[in-house]
Amino acid sequence: MSQPLYLEVYEKLRDAIHSGTYRVGDRMPAEAELTKQLKVSAITLKRAMDLLRADGYITRRPRLGTVVVSESATNAAAASGPAPLIGCVLTDFDDTFGTRVLAGLLDASSTAANLVVKRSLGNGEAEGDLVRALVADGVQGLILEPSSSQYVPPAVLELITQSFPVAILDRVFDGVPVSSVCSDNVSAGRQAAEVLFAAGYDHVGLVSAASTVSTVQDRLDGVVDAHATRHVPFDPTHQFRMVRSTVPGSGVAPDDDIAELEKFLATNPGLTGVVATEYNIAVLLREAAQRAGRSVPGDLGIVCFDHPDAFYDKARYRFTHIRQDEARMGHEAVALVLAQVRDVGQVTKVTLPTELVPGSSTR
Repeated sequence: MSQPLYLEVYEKLRDAIHSGTYRVGDRMPAEAELTKQLKVSAITLKRAMDLLRADGYITRRPRLGTVVVSESATNAAAASGPAPLIGCVLTDFDDTFGTRVLAGLLDASSTAANLVVKRSLGNGEAEGDLVRALVADGVQGLILEPSSSQYVPPAVLELITQSFPVAILDRVFDGVPVSSVCSDNVSAGRQAAEVLFAAGYDHVGLVSAASTVSTVQDRLDGVVDAHATRHVPFDPTHQFRMVRSTVPGSGVAPDDDIAELEKFLATNPGLTGVVATEYNIAVLLREAAQRAGRSVPGDLGIVCFDHPDAFYDKARYRFTHIRQDEARMGHEAVALVLAQVRDVGQVTKVTLPTELVPGSSTR
């Protein structure tokens, strides 16, 4: 995968500081001038500048603008004191989704910050308690993967109103002035459905967990958009949104979900393609299809989101899936918090592109 453009810009500017083109105490050119010189958009430049600021190379000073304060990230950290302590609350993580996000978080904070990671297992009350405990312990910023997108947790809303550095991970709170990073789930859902349509699966539905997070709704919106593009109405009965065993802390047995999915397929014999919002849901769905006497991909096509790596297990079944840039998601979350630590009140919403990976679950 090629390096993101904003990282290339970051490296060019960092190298210019290392080489002395921009010396300590120099004022950086105005952003309009830099975008013209580097031939990039203002958003790309902003992300690169945020990384330079997060690594301690530059700072923004009143009436002066952006000023170089160090020739190296190490010197900058020493000059500015101890690395900031950042708290992170995840719902959970495994090899299908989250482990690579965690790797990105750890890599991005390895020299720029100290990271304390907790997990809520999807429990909203525990989530609030963890956030309050981290703040009480003195964290200077917070990264949160909320258990729900229906409301802002009170403990987090209080922090937002106080301009405390917060970044929301893999979720979106519409209308709330808080930084966030997530994938472009609407476009990804649309692409997943379009792949099924293009492969000849004429009736496409969606299967998801019993979840209230924005990612699920966005993926459904993308599937509906794909239908609209083809001037085909989306059939609401072709969605099943009650998979429970994949929800963190649910305690529901996978076999119970497989039985419910088998009933869903039996009551929808015309359904030929399904977008599964998670890898584990695709595994359950494939088993349910086999029990119902429907072959994958012959009778039923499946496209899911995310997939565990299987570099050494060539025999593992591989689904056609949407790959999210999880490592970059973690990296961006740390950068968003560090940018707020240095420039209080800065709000940035980052949307990351996804990639379609062909597999054996579609024709």
